[in-house]
Amino acid sequence: MSLIKNYDFSDYKKTLEDLLQNISFLYSGDVISSEERTMTMNVKHNSFSPDLMRDVLLDIYDDSLTEMMEKSEEFSIASNNLKDIYQLLDMNVNSKYLFYSNNSNLNLNISNHSEGEFGSYFLPSYFNQRIKLASYGSDVSAYFSPIIKDSIDEYEIFLTDNPIQSLVWSLQNMTYEIIQDYEINKHIVKYRFYHCDYKSVKIVVRSLGKIREKKISSLLNDN
Repeated sequence: MSLIKNYDFSDYKKTLEDLLQNISFLYSGDVISSEERTMTMNVKHNSFSPDLMRDVLLDIYDDSLTEMMEKSEEFSIASNNLKDIYQLLDMNVNSKYLFYSNNSNLNLNISNHSEGEFGSYFLPSYFNQRIKLASYGSDVSAYFSPIIKDSIDEYEIFLTDNPIQSLVWSLQNMTYEIIQDYEINKHIVKYRFYHCDYKSVKIVVRSLGKIREKKISSLLNDN
């Protein structure tokens, strides 16, 4: 096993920065702390692998959204009391980013765009903003997220006041090496995953039937 390149991918970094700076909810978060991470991929060639870099960015996306969900303050509202998406925005005036699911879109008609309609060949379409929603003179950027799992009679919407990740620092501190291991080239990306400072709200919208079901379940469990 030998190091064949301490891979200089500064040109690729510049291309990635140009691409990712438009995805503001991931790009320029206010960093609290970070941790070192590594991802490897075995490939036949010894040049830059877009597939590996794509996997790195997908992992950062998945973990950033999961962290956002776990730290969110939860509120619930009955669907019959909810007029439209702007009512939720008016209740959360500091919000800058909104993340919605297929079912929340189906119920609230947040965006008339279908999944797969946007995006490049490099990243999935859900990295791209779908629509801007105006509330109290400010614009809220709305994004579809496949990470949000819900149902027709109970769905979730997440709102944050700032970006949830700092890809700009991940890219600037990233290294890319290629190590030859017999006939396989091991590509290694080392980067930092950043924990950022933001407030997140999880709004659970439930049908009356779902509310009654949860109350009955709670009463049965208490007994």
